[in-house]
Amino acid sequence: MLIGAGFLKENNLQLRPGMIVLIKTGRDKYNGMKNFHKVGTGMSAEATEWLIDQGIKVMGIDQWGWDLPLPYMAKKAKESGNSELFWEAHLVGKKKEYCHMEQLVNLDALPYTGFKVAVFPLKIVGASAAPARVVALMD
Repeated sequence: MLIGAGFLKENNLQLRPGMIVLIKTGRDKYNGMKNFHKVGTGMSAEATEWLIDQGIKVMGIDQWGWDLPLPYMAKKAKESGNSELFWEAHLVGKKKEYCHMEQLVNLDALPYTGFKVAVFPLKIVGASAAPARVVALMD
């Protein structure tokens, strides 16, 4: 399922356990630009946990990273002295199992529902992340 701000209510969509949820921000248009890591939005720890609590274990986003933009995270962590605010959405995985994908492109070409997602990650021994080819399969 492809969701964005307000799409669930506006489009009468429901999350079901086991779905793969893709967050469309439109920030993929900045992919490859020098300031890509500084623009956009992202997922908070609370939003990530909410998706997991709905039964969503695999999720993706079309921006630089899963978390809020890098400068925002760094500023909040520095101001508070709390290093857990840096990569807070990533760190949800310490408590609750989930997998996320970042830097997806062309989500605007997908309908809200009615497609499958196939993910082909590179196998990297000892890594907790890897580049992957992510493909939408239309029904």
